[in-house]
Order: sequence, then C-alpha cells, then structure tokens
Amino acid sequence: MLLNALNVKKEYGIQTVLDIEKLEIRDGDRIGLIGRNGAGKSTLLGVLSGRIACDEGVVKRYCPIAEILQTGETEDEPEARLLSQLKLRDSAVKSGGEKTRRAIGAAFSSQAPLLFADEPTTNLDMEGVELLEKMMKGYRGAILMISHDRTLLDRVCNQIWELDKGNIRVFDGNYSDWAAQKERERGFQEFEYQQYQKEKKRLERTTDALQRKSQTMTKPPKRMGSSEWMLYKGVAAVQQGHVQSNKTAVMSRLEHLEKKERPDELPQVSMKLPDAGKIRAKNAAAIRHLTVSYGERIVLDNVSLEIEAGRRTFITGNNGAGKSTLIKALIDRAPETFITSEARVAYFSQDLDTLDPKKTVLENVSEDAAYPQHICRAVLSNLYMTKDDMFKPVSVLSGGEKVKTALAKVLVSGCNFMILDEPTNHMDVYTMEGLEHLLESYDGTLLAISHDRTFISHTGDVVCRLEHGDIQKSAEQ
Repeated sequence: MLLNALNVKKEYGIQTVLDIEKLEIRDGDRIGLIGRNGAGKSTLLGVLSGRIACDEGVVKRYCPIAEILQTGETEDEPEARLLSQLKLRDSAVKSGGEKTRRAIGAAFSSQAPLLFADEPTTNLDMEGVELLEKMMKGYRGAILMISHDRTLLDRVCNQIWELDKGNIRVFDGNYSDWAAQKERERGFQEFEYQQYQKEKKRLERTTDALQRKSQTMTKPPKRMGSSEWMLYKGVAAVQQGHVQSNKTAVMSRLEHLEKKERPDELPQVSMKLPDAGKIRAKNAAAIRHLTVSYGERIVLDNVSLEIEAGRRTFITGNNGAGKSTLIKALIDRAPETFITSEARVAYFSQDLDTLDPKKTVLENVSEDAAYPQHICRAVLSNLYMTKDDMFKPVSVLSGGEKVKTALAKVLVSGCNFMILDEPTNHMDVYTMEGLEHLLESYDGTLLAISHDRTFISHTGDVVCRLEHGDIQKSAEQ
C-alpha cells in the first residue's frame, strides 16, 4: 500500500468539490484520472499529495511522492542523463514546453515510489508526448495522472478513476476499457429509461380509462328506464367499487414505479452539422515556395503544400517548427498562398480573439451564425456546455469553456473550409469526443494543427509533418 484516503471532503464556498469514501493506490497501479473540466481533478491530486488540506477525512501516505504540476514549475533539476534525452537547454528564458520537460525530468529523477502528474502533456509536442509515454512505461513506481491524451491513457494505464460530482468510480483497465464499459452502461440506462417511460404512460392511460369508466357508472345507460335503473343501480355500485379498487391499485403501482432518469452523460442533443456545401475545385488552398524567417532563424524554408478539397489534413511537428506560422500565412493571404474563391473560411485561433468578453456564450456563437439559434444551442450542447453555461458572459469562463465557445462559433459559421489551430487544448476527454462526432458529420474541407494522436487518428485523412523548415506528407489514413 502506497497511499489510502478515507472519507475525504473538500468544499469551496457552498460547492462540494470532493466527497470520496475510500481510495487506495498500490504498487504497480497506473491510474488515469479523468473528469469534466472543473470537476476537481487537480484539487484531488493536491489533497492526496498534501499540498491542499481537505476539510474532512484522512489521507495516509506511506512513501515519498514526486509531482509534475500543470504549471511546469519545479525547484528540482533533472539528472544529467535526462537533460539530453529531454532536449533541455541551459537558458534563463524557458518556453512552456521546456518548463514541462524540465518538470518531467525532475520528477523522474527522484525515482519516488509514487508519481503524480497533472496534465503532463501540456505544451508538449508529439515527440515530447511519445518520450513521456516511453518514460512512464519504464517507470518502476506507481503513477496517478490527469490527462486528456487518450492514447497515453490507453498505453500506460491499468486503472481509470472517473471523478464526477465529487465522487470517484474506479474502473479496471485502460481508457478504451473504460469507454466500452461506459457505453454498455449508457445503453442499459437508456433501455431502462425507455422501459420506465413506456410503463409510466401505460399506467397513466389505464388510470384515465378506469376514471372515465367509473364516471359513466353513475348515470343510467341509454334506453334504460328509471325503474330499471333503480334495480340496476345496486349492481352498478358494486361494479363501480371494483373499478375504483382497480384504479387505486393501478395508481399505487404508478406511485411506486421506480423512477429511471435519462442518462446524463451523453450530450443533450445528438446532431449532425448542416451541409456546408462542397468545394468543386481540386484544391481548397495551396502554398507555393513559402519562406519565413525571424531574424537569422529560418522557420519555413521554401515550403509547398496543397490542401485537397473535401479532405481532412492535419499538420504535426515539434514545438517551434512553424505550424502556426504556416497557417497564419494562409489566413493572411500571403503572396505565396492561394485559397479558392469557392471557399468560405472559418479559423479557430489559439488566442481566442473572436470572442467578445462582455457578451454571453450564446450571443457570441449566434451573432454571425449561418444557422438558427436551436442549431447553435445543439452544437454547444454537444461540446458539453449546459443551458446555464450558454448564458454566462465570456469574461467569467474558464480556459476550456472559452475554447468550446470559439469552436462553436466556427462550427455554426456555415464555412466549407475550416482551419483549426490546436483545437483540443484545455479540453476534457468528453468534449474531445463530442467535437470528433461533430467533425465526422462535417462535409467541408478541414485543415488542422494537433498533437493529439487519437484526435488525428479519428478525424484526419491526410497527415503532414513539418520539420526543419520543410513539410512532408507522412501518412494518408
């Protein structure tokens, strides 16, 4: 036993963030902690490590714990052998990716029996993520990590903890095992809900029918004289008593019918994006012999690329390779670039500069939408934005919620050429799957930058890698 926790509670104001009866971490556990944005995953890691005090309960730690924080901050230095492996430089100014790599190196150098990692793929390029995966697979201690990288969760984890409404459910297996189990549960819950609704309506109809029958028994049937009615009235009273008794029994069954709620883990509205209209030209866009330099550093060196209409092209590459620079040149219509006149372009940028902080989520999404407001609401719902979220001003949103809002603006714009720069940053796994489902139904052209291997695999047709200033089509899926 490396750690156990009993009756842990943590509240912020009137909100209960954690209410967990029991948790255990044992030697050999490789645990992936998942949950919606804002569910309290980082808080749980802080409570278990001792950085954050819990309001109630006990956490017992039986070994040292190494941590990789989401901020990338660390006071420790990696071992010399890891400096070159992680491609770390001695520099006063460090990028986000370099901070994360340094924090990873320091944590692994400690060789602690238990490692906590809070979104360790933050700011890492694909090369960094693959290196992290290799290091985790070879780690001798137990691991508890928060991550939205489904490939990492699949390849490293043997257990999934799902944090929902303050409680933890423990699932054996990796992310795919968890997803399959949840799908089976959703199917069963949906079946139970439909059966409940069917039985409820049947009992309500039966009650109404018995009520009407009881009421007709207080009046003489047509063609029955008053003297006959006087003779029949006693018989009718007995029959009415039986009907009332049946009605009472049915109402009792209805009252005691076990209520089944509709599964709340699926988006409220299942939908497909409306037809965007296909581009008839062979290529939606092209880049010809593009060179970009920053001072003496050549970022893009005579790069050429064709974006075939109707395809889903992904650009990958290490941090600083020039991926966003390439996209920006296309958006800014640099002389070396071409976009067909048939294209209606919508662009998702990492700086989220399309959002008006004073307006609500729904106002931001609806103001330039090509579709009615009910489509805007449905898209937001599929990105796991609640009705309450839709009426929040953008200024109070979390980073993940702002990303969802900006993406929804693009998705309802009516564009037939969608350009996305790292759209899955700050997303939880649920929202990523919601976005994938929406993009599956998109019939336009997609150009995207991403480091997320599962997202690329599920969504992309063509994968191009940008490296050393040049771009190569590395795969066609």
